[in-house]
Amino acid sequence: MKHALSIFGFTILVSAFYWYVSLWVPQKRTEPPEDIAISQDLTTDEMVAIGEEIVAGKGTCLTCHTMGDHSTTLRFPDLDNIGAVAATRVEGQDDVAYLAESMYDPNAYVVPGFVAGMPLVARPPIALTDDEILTVIAYLQSLGGTPTVTMATTLEGQGQSVAAEQAAPVAAGGNRDAETLFTTYLCNTCHSLDGSPLAGPSLQGVGGRLSQAEIYESILDPDATIAEGFAAATGTMGTLLNAVGFSEQVSAQELQSLVEYLSGL
Repeated sequence: MKHALSIFGFTILVSAFYWYVSLWVPQKRTEPPEDIAISQDLTTDEMVAIGEEIVAGKGTCLTCHTMGDHSTTLRFPDLDNIGAVAATRVEGQDDVAYLAESMYDPNAYVVPGFVAGMPLVARPPIALTDDEILTVIAYLQSLGGTPTVTMATTLEGQGQSVAAEQAAPVAAGGNRDAETLFTTYLCNTCHSLDGSPLAGPSLQGVGGRLSQAEIYESILDPDATIAEGFAAATGTMGTLLNAVGFSEQVSAQELQSLVEYLSGL
């Protein structure tokens, strides 16, 4: 009887702990970044300006790419001067074809010295439209080169973007397994599970280094404790989580599932 009461008490304590942690998950619903109105009569210069806004905002490009700041090293290549070098990356591809492929099929060619893993920006959760990708290409061409695309330019791979109503929903509406959550929220963009170096610390063996409470904190408040050697990336994880709407979309049950998955590594 005493043993049964001990088990019951332990179960109550664990349940209470998870209930308390779930209170830290923001319950206020906020809207994802609004699509920028893009008309078909934009000039190339206007496309460049919109593309720059998308790169810094909805596209989340600067979460993993630097832009001429070589004091900071992130996971993917620096985009400074990309307009001048894009046509030299892949034999037979001009700058427009290369830049389009780098977004519609980003792992078809990986710059030497880097690893594959860039998410498909035309798919959720980033979900750039074909028109938005055109403006991003115009902006990237302007970095060291001359923008040549117009709103009438047809890109290889165009049409692969998916409207929100056609895509599998990202918003919570039924729990998903932890491994799916890990990729849905782009955790694998900056964290590896096998010890390989990425923009953020490897999560290999994280369950042996951090308690579940510490893992919760690292997700909900990623800047509270910065892993040694990653001070330069301060703010990066929070920016990415905000960009994909993590706090507004993840349920308490899914958060618990993700924490348990990581603590088991």
